[in-house]
Amino acid sequence: MTSDVRAGAPQADDRDAVGAGSTASVAPWRRGERGQIALLSFAHGVQHFYAASLAFSYPYVVAHFGISYALLGGVLGAAGVVGGLLQALAGLVRRVSARWLLVGQDIGLAATLLLAALAPVFAVFALARCLASIVQWPQHPVGSAYLSDRVPHRRSVALSWHTIGGSIGTLVVPLVAGVVNAAWGWRWALGVFVPGIALGALVLWLRMEDPARPAAAPSVAAPSVATPPVAAPPAAVSLVSVLRRRTVLAILAAGVVAAAGRGLGVLTAYIPAFLSDGRHLDSVTTGALFTVVLVGSVVGPAFAGWLADRVGRRRVLLAVYPLAALCLAGYVSVGSSTWALAGVGLLVGVFAYAESPLLQSLFADATQGANSRSVFGVFFAIAYGVGAIWTAVVGWLVTAHGFRTAFVVMAVSFVVAGLLILVAREHPAAAPAS
Repeated sequence: MTSDVRAGAPQADDRDAVGAGSTASVAPWRRGERGQIALLSFAHGVQHFYAASLAFSYPYVVAHFGISYALLGGVLGAAGVVGGLLQALAGLVRRVSARWLLVGQDIGLAATLLLAALAPVFAVFALARCLASIVQWPQHPVGSAYLSDRVPHRRSVALSWHTIGGSIGTLVVPLVAGVVNAAWGWRWALGVFVPGIALGALVLWLRMEDPARPAAAPSVAAPSVATPPVAAPPAAVSLVSVLRRRTVLAILAAGVVAAAGRGLGVLTAYIPAFLSDGRHLDSVTTGALFTVVLVGSVVGPAFAGWLADRVGRRRVLLAVYPLAALCLAGYVSVGSSTWALAGVGLLVGVFAYAESPLLQSLFADATQGANSRSVFGVFFAIAYGVGAIWTAVVGWLVTAHGFRTAFVVMAVSFVVAGLLILVAREHPAAAPAS
């Protein structure tokens, strides 16, 4: 049914707004919007140089330092929890420029990646990974809040392309790292991406536009002509009040559960390991097959985001979860055939990576009226911080029971997350600022 609640207005309760925000057309693009989406997507891609190059190195790090996947998973899980919880800082630094935060992040990532490449012992490698968690927290909450405010009328598209940017950055890594690793070893396969991350910091500094003030600030100065206005809610709503809504709680719970199979964390860490140690493929073939997964991770969010802005975020998400579960279970069941792994891997990328931007869009709609940095800080701190424990759990499962069991658990997590989203109700998307 059609909701009579004004788009963007604070909601006192979880009314059944199924179908709200589901329209045949959306508001037209305004000047500068697509450019900033492209820039923030590029920034996300550069950030993923770090995560993807490390993920590719894990099988070789395990062999080089003589450690287990349980120990590696423990380190990654601890780093992920710290980094995820730090994302709650987004609500405390609302007056700090998004550009400053994201540029500082890239400089820190370049330094920690260089440290990981030079690590003489595993303890130093683990330290580099933990230090990176301390500096890399802004991209998701700050970048997502920036885009959510900038283009509320095309929120699913904007957040999907933000995710796609990360996937494209990851996509660049496996083939390059595979070739460099084969020629010079895993340390060079990490170091080769350091200059690219530093260059990303420079591009952001030169090209990113900042709104004059966060959207929820009561005394907002009029933006300059060069910067389109950020969509502001008509009235401020407290963070606590929106977090009490049933829909918001269901979305957060789904985010924590689905983190077991989310492409942005667990899959990036364990698909290369599965191909290398589970299927005993060489580094170039592993890189090529992981690249196929990442091609799917570009296609999936692009189509899902476009569709969700037209038929509803919740509806598309409820289709994505079971399909992603089937593909994950199938990935460890097709044997060692390169073609089978490529075909199912492509579908894993399409569906598993589409989940995160859709969930973010549904969450942004359900929390309209509250400060966007604060709500996204909470979202990523909970869904990604607490959810990062899954990285350690999956590492233990791989060591104790093998890759097949680990991937089946990932698949089940998507099914459970889908059941949680059944409890949620879709809120109307905000209209663009005039």
